[in-house]
Amino acid sequence: MSWRARHSGGRGQAMVEFALILPLFLIMLMGMLEFGIVFDHRNAMSYAVREGARVGASLGNGGSQPSGVDPAILAAVQRGLTDPILVENIRSIEIFQADTSGQPITGKIDTFDRSGNPIGNAGWPATSRVPPGLVQGTAGDSIGVRVVYDFRPQTPLGTLLGLFINGNPPYTTIPMTDKAVTRLEPAP
Repeated sequence: MSWRARHSGGRGQAMVEFALILPLFLIMLMGMLEFGIVFDHRNAMSYAVREGARVGASLGNGGSQPSGVDPAILAAVQRGLTDPILVENIRSIEIFQADTSGQPITGKIDTFDRSGNPIGNAGWPATSRVPPGLVQGTAGDSIGVRVVYDFRPQTPLGTLLGLFINGNPPYTTIPMTDKAVTRLEPAP
């Protein structure tokens, strides 16, 4: 048997192995890319809500200018929600009074759309926020800022996930939320 006859099957075997491994490699590659993109979005959201909570804590109840508190908080959040965040994917921005565990207190939430327009009635107007030291014997309120965002997958992996997660491809949005809570600063 000649050398050519003995080794010609090796080329075909390599092609078959490559064809079997390539889809798995591409899925892993898309998964890594998608995870990196999600992580980048999460970092931008985290920065934005921390900035909003920081501004809200420093303004407290606004003193003689309570009408400017929520717009200042929203402006700080919107400044932080930059690239890679797509503004049109923001579902809502919430400013809320937080309990001791950092959770929103029912009925004490102000909800705004991505443009800063109120959704529903104000549940926690700036005039009702109590910084520490304003009322004798109270520790003051904690303010929280939360952003609700619809992440849209950037790679074809989203369609594949839809097949396995809920059987309804394409898996077009992944809801993401992030919040930050901080205590109001003492009244000046």
